[in-house]
Amino acid sequence: MLDKKINQTIDTLIKKLKDNNLGSIKLSYKNNFIEISNNSSNQRSDQSSQNTLHSGNQNIKKNINEEVITIDSPMVGIVYLTPKPSSPPFAKKGQKINKGDTICLIEAMKTFNEIKSDRDCTIKSVIIKNGEAVEFGQPLFEIM
Repeated sequence: MLDKKINQTIDTLIKKLKDNNLGSIKLSYKNNFIEISNNSSNQRSDQSSQNTLHSGNQNIKKNINEEVITIDSPMVGIVYLTPKPSSPPFAKKGQKINKGDTICLIEAMKTFNEIKSDRDCTIKSVIIKNGEAVEFGQPLFEIM
């Protein structure tokens, strides 16, 4: 049984979800996690039709309606699109990438981790900016 304060918080989140026409709200604090999804018919169909596929050390999300595939961050850290500030980017829009090619670096705990492509693809767009902090599962590149 939930206490009164938690029920009020959930009611407030549901109201914000409906008022702002959001697909879902996720809230986590310490060991508690709440996720509320809006499955109403006026919700955009692409928000409710995503399948998550796990491949190697990367998460790839594929939207069934639009056939959009993204390469997502496998960890939390700072993303770098170039090996050095004066170097060209590992991957740029329109570039063909082979399986195993490094597409970016993510610095986590003062260690630079090479993020490699797990498939042959073409970069449709670069979603993140160089030096930006990224979360686990955050889309980095849109591919085709």
